[in-house]
Amino acid sequence: MKQRIGRCVACIALVIVLAACSEPLVEPRAPRTPTAVIDRYNAIVATAEAGDDLLMRARAYYDRGNIWFEQQNYTEAIADYDRALALDPSMSRAFHNRGLAYALLKEYDAALRDYAQAIHLDPAYRRAYENRVRLLEELTASTPDETLLQQLADDYGSLARLIPEAEAPYRYRQGLILVRLNDRTAAREAFDAAIRARPQHVDALYERALLHYAVGDLNAALADLDTALRLSPRAANAYYARGLIRHAQGDPRSAIADFGQALLLRPDYPEALIARAATYAEQGNITAARADLKRLDELQLDPALQPARETLRIRINAP
Repeated sequence: MKQRIGRCVACIALVIVLAACSEPLVEPRAPRTPTAVIDRYNAIVATAEAGDDLLMRARAYYDRGNIWFEQQNYTEAIADYDRALALDPSMSRAFHNRGLAYALLKEYDAALRDYAQAIHLDPAYRRAYENRVRLLEELTASTPDETLLQQLADDYGSLARLIPEAEAPYRYRQGLILVRLNDRTAAREAFDAAIRARPQHVDALYERALLHYAVGDLNAALADLDTALRLSPRAANAYYARGLIRHAQGDPRSAIADFGQALLLRPDYPEALIARAATYAEQGNITAARADLKRLDELQLDPALQPARETLRIRINAP
């Protein structure tokens, strides 16, 4: 042990002596500057340009475009995707990625054109559909353009086919868009498909019930709502809708019970208050109707519901 300690002391002494020398043993180097990632891809492009393989050159531009994209330099990314596609117009990924870049630059028409071309080249290109759907959802949220809405509905259908495990949500969303387009037949088919894929899809059952109600098929509507409420007994909107159907079937007592259940779950539900007050008035229970009208007056009412409230006020001769 003493010998080992002695050797360690000797080593330390040697280090001290070397550190004290006026001339360094190794010439110091300046810190290395890391090579920028893009430099490597510039070199790959230069190498490809020197060769005769056009597809390799297209791939080099595509890869460099992806690096520009990752660095959020979307203008340079688009320029490289342009170069790649000029050399190889069959690159569906280049069209897709250029579409993403255009979308981020808010050049939406160009983005949609590129997504369409990517899908044309590769009809099973799931990511292209998904990104086009995201863009279409954003655009149709503020602009009810029928062409864009129809494209969105079609894309939901395509994704339902491409991703069987997600068929139910995509078919449900497709149905909602088709309702907006007033295509009840196609919407019904979409909700049917959603329910076949997931029989417990409460929202699809509810929406299909509304379609049944709209065309006068009250029994089918009631059956869907009964199923929806067994699955989700706290769905206030389903109780309200079932109340409307029971009222239409000539069962005011059950209708009032459903409107009441909706109001227990959601006390500020103006449509349910209007419906229950009107049904009370039909039954001659003016006191109860006026009590609901009083609750209604305490709410901030949507302008679309105000005429119904005033009609009710006149009907029950309320102040």
